Amino acid sequence: YLAYAWAAALMCHAPQRIFWLIGVPFFVYAADYIVGCLFKCHLVESAYFQRLGDASCLIEFENPEGFGKQNSAYVYLMLPWISKTQFHAFTVFPGNKPDHSSVCIHQAGDWTGELMKQITIPAHKPAFVVGPFLSPFSSPAMDSEFLVAVASGIGVTPAISLIKQYSHTSRRLNLVWICRDAGLVEHFLQNVEFSSDGYSLIYYTGKRSIILPDKKLPSNVFLFNGRPNLEKSISGIIHSIVSGEGLPEELSAKVVTSTPADMRAKLLVEKALSLYSVDQLFDYSLKASNYYNESQEPLTNEINYQGVLSTMRHLLANDYDVDSITQIFERVDRDGNCRLNRVEFEDFMHLLLQGGCNEEIQTVKRNLTKMTTVRNIFESQQKKSSTMDEFGIRKHLHGGDGKYSAKNWSMLYCGGSAPVLSQLKDYKKKFGIHLSVEKFDW
Repeated sequence: YLAYAWAAALMCHAPQRIFWLIGVPFFVYAADYIVGCLFKCHLVESAYFQRLGDASCLIEFENPEGFGKQNSAYVYLMLPWISKTQFHAFTVFPGNKPDHSSVCIHQAGDWTGELMKQITIPAHKPAFVVGPFLSPFSSPAMDSEFLVAVASGIGVTPAISLIKQYSHTSRRLNLVWICRDAGLVEHFLQNVEFSSDGYSLIYYTGKRSIILPDKKLPSNVFLFNGRPNLEKSISGIIHSIVSGEGLPEELSAKVVTSTPADMRAKLLVEKALSLYSVDQLFDYSLKASNYYNESQEPLTNEINYQGVLSTMRHLLANDYDVDSITQIFERVDRDGNCRLNRVEFEDFMHLLLQGGCNEEIQTVKRNLTKMTTVRNIFESQQKKSSTMDEFGIRKHLHGGDGKYSAKNWSMLYCGGSAPVLSQLKDYKKKFGIHLSVEKFDW
């Protein structure tokens, strides 16, 4: 704020030409600030604050009168119970309730640290919201037909906003998200309706096991443990779309829903094993087992019957058959203690897949195999990029002015990871795809 006083003093004491160099921009900025305060500043008397993890917080509020559309936008947020002079910019995206908006904040400094200290349990508190203003992501997103949004950590929020904006249009928006915050991943998996005509690849790098959402994930949403090889992941997305081999909307979800009821459960289990590893399903069952565990000692290496039933209800929904599950559970429970270890649980999952197959089921299995093949393209550990064009996409990107030429593709990155940004810049240089970067650190 001292800079404003310095500019005003300089105009009064310096030569006349200083007025045009500093005074005019100063008055334009001041006018913009006043307009924002008068017409863009909104008091939200009861915003909802909820911690998503150790270092992230979700804020939800009902859109105040005159707030307008908030797709691909950001707002300045002031919390008077933390500081009455600090306004901070955050991406705003549509909430799950009609006429509601959400802001997701990750701890990165003193102000956000104080927010985490004060929000230990869900609470309603006042907030001042200034905006919304058009996001820097909007322009490159509007200029391209095919988008690959890459995000690290909390940087996923602009991509989520774009997903909500373009999910019912002809544009394909693909997401590559690298995150170590389990709470963030769990929240967005549970609450975001991902686009059906683009891939959503989530690379979880944290230590705690992810709790799978209550709803079924679409077949074009993949969850991996570990960091990606970004060049291979992005090239795999481009290859799948331009070649037509593994289009996201043609994966097995549509085929599974049309199969006979007596075979659907087996196919859903096979689909689950293509989306999640046995270890991930075992961890989910272990958490459910401890929830139903009546003894004082927590289960660590074994799961109980109730935990298995909970997992099966999550995976099979209406095709859940208690009698069949019980018979298979008793078959693999070799010592009869009503608990399964990791090996016995894997045997249990495999026994669920046994049974006769007709021609229709074989068609579904071929589609499930295709989905597994697509997953294997993206499930690659980080490695140094090479000069090779592994998927042969350069001929499509630079083969003329066709639909899939490089000018119709854009990469968008939001986050603070220097290694990720370096890889994306190398990819831009190698394949000529435009890259837009936004850190929201201004």
